[in-house]
Amino acid sequence: MRKLMSKAITQLLVRLPFFATLALNLEIVETEKTQTMATDGKAIYYNPTWVATLELIEIISVIAHEVLHVAFCHHLRRNGRDSDLWNKACDYAINGILVKFKIFRLPDGGLHDPKYDGKSAETIYNILAGEQAKQDQQEQPDDSSGDSQSDEDSSEGDGDSSDGEGSAPSQPLVGEVWDAAGEDGEPLSESEKAAEQLKANANIAAALDAEKQLGFGEVDAALKEAIEVNKIREVEWYEQLLPWVSELIETRNSFNTPDRRLLHTGHILPGAIREPDFHMVFAWDTSGSLTAELTGRITKHLNNIIHTLNPSSVTIIYCDTKVRGKQEYTLDAGATSWDTDIEIKPLGGGGTRFDPVFDYIRDEDIDPDFLVYFTDGHGNVRVEEPDYPVVWATTDKLPTFHSSPFGDAVELQ
Repeated sequence: MRKLMSKAITQLLVRLPFFATLALNLEIVETEKTQTMATDGKAIYYNPTWVATLELIEIISVIAHEVLHVAFCHHLRRNGRDSDLWNKACDYAINGILVKFKIFRLPDGGLHDPKYDGKSAETIYNILAGEQAKQDQQEQPDDSSGDSQSDEDSSEGDGDSSDGEGSAPSQPLVGEVWDAAGEDGEPLSESEKAAEQLKANANIAAALDAEKQLGFGEVDAALKEAIEVNKIREVEWYEQLLPWVSELIETRNSFNTPDRRLLHTGHILPGAIREPDFHMVFAWDTSGSLTAELTGRITKHLNNIIHTLNPSSVTIIYCDTKVRGKQEYTLDAGATSWDTDIEIKPLGGGGTRFDPVFDYIRDEDIDPDFLVYFTDGHGNVRVEEPDYPVVWATTDKLPTFHSSPFGDAVELQ
């Protein structure tokens, strides 16, 4: 069976050197610990009984699948999330890439849904967890017993478990990702994870170069875009907002059932839909100093915040020297999560003033539970502190960011 695995990698080297170069960094290990294939970032583990049932093209495809788990550091990024749900989210993220290549054909059971194409595993996880929370709420209307039931429903629906400890789903996934561990079997420290992340980025660069040097030209544009979406960064700046946001919500509400999706952040948020007036307001500094690249990042992570926190309503205000427009959205009746991204339509492009946003909120009787103001920090606030919390999300360095006389500030990486 090892010869068959080696043959598959050789075929990858001939057809798509990018994937083969990454695979050659991993040990190939036969084991009964997985029902299919798995990786922990050190090796590709395969069950010989299962591999014997596959055609060569399917083996090639699953190896490519496992290779992308490692390239995207999925073995480092779970951070306390539910293990089964994290595996599914990672599979959706990866298989949406693989299906674009005619060479690949995953075995039966490979997860793919076009609605997840182009999204990171974290974003997909939040959507899946929201759907699971909605299902749990429908199956168990009594909130007082919600926690005990949610850990026992793995046999229903699509087979998710919610204990976060990695119990096997009812139907094995085509390829698994296991948490990375040190030589002693213990979880990696943050510094060790950082070193592994740097190594993964270096391996991706080498694999891209190999693809080019062997005469295959540039890697498919869709794959390059997927690499940018999925490769790990030092800190996603929307994650910096979670501590501020969760504290603000907790001081204004009382929740009985924690949201399992955010337990990995260390912050306790409600598991079901918030009170009807849980209203998130985003102000967007659309001055000319904000670049197109930063606009794209803000758009992506603004949606990640919304998918993570699931407010009942959202208002986005665009402002340069004056308010240029707004967008308003409300969660569908009965829904507990946002199933689609909000389409952002920035307006403006002139200078920068912050006070028009606060005047507009007052004059239009908008009632925020809190305000997040995205800005490069180049401007001054000439307004009294409002009676709602404010978080300044700035691209400027915090030591030089002096525009905010009130509220809290986070630096966007």
